[in-house]
Amino acid sequence: MATAYLPTADADRVVWLNNFSNRLNQYRQALGITTAEVNSYAADAAMLAYVIQLYDASSQFSQALSSIKRNLRSASQQVAMPALPALPNIGTAPATVNSGIFNRVVQLVARIKVHAAYTVAMGQDLGIVAPVVPFDPNTMQPNLRVSLEAGYPKLKWNKGLADGTKIYVDRHDNEGFVLLKQTVKNTLLDTEAMPANTYSVTWDYKARFLLDDDEVGLFSQTLSINVIRA
Repeated sequence: MATAYLPTADADRVVWLNNFSNRLNQYRQALGITTAEVNSYAADAAMLAYVIQLYDASSQFSQALSSIKRNLRSASQQVAMPALPALPNIGTAPATVNSGIFNRVVQLVARIKVHAAYTVAMGQDLGIVAPVVPFDPNTMQPNLRVSLEAGYPKLKWNKGLADGTKIYVDRHDNEGFVLLKQTVKNTLLDTEAMPANTYSVTWDYKARFLLDDDEVGLFSQTLSINVIRA
C-alpha cells in the first residue's frame, strides 16, 4: 500500500498527523467518517506529539548525564564537576491511545481514497497525496546531526538521492576545514585521537553531497561538539 504521503522523520510525522486530524472533521460527513473516529485521531496526534517531545528531552538528558558519569568515574584530570542536568518535565501526558497509530492512518486513508465523494483537492488538504518535488541537485543539502558515541563524535545524515557524501572537519588547529572522509554511507564515527596533554576539544563538522564524483548542492549546517578525554 503506497504511503509516500507520510513523512519519515518523527517531528515531521507529528506535524502531518496534527494536520490530518484537524482537517478530518471538515470531510467527516462527505467521506462517511464517524465523530468517534475523528476524536480518536485527535487523541492519537496529541499522544504522538507528547511522546516524541518526551523522547527527545529524555535523550538529551541521558546524553548529558552519561558524559558527566563517564568523566566523574574515569577522567584522567581532576576538575570541578558541572551542574547536573534537570530531569525532563513537559507537563501532563494526554489520554492513552492504542499502539499502531500509522497502521490505523494508512487503513483510513485507503478507505477515504476509494470513497465516491473523495477528490484530489480533499487529499491535498488532508496531506494524503504525495507531493511532486522536482529534483534540483543545486538545492540538495545534508541534514547533518552529531552526537557522542563511546566518547567519539558520531555523524548522521539523510542521504536521499545522493551517490555519496563528503564530510569535513575543523579541529581548531589553524588548518580550517579539511576533508575527513568521502563515504557512500549515511553515518560516520570520527575516532581521531585527541591531541596529547589535552583534556577537552571542540571539533566542527559540515558535509556536502556527491552525484557521481562531483560535489553538488549546499553545505550542511556547521555543527560543533565538545569531546572530553575519558
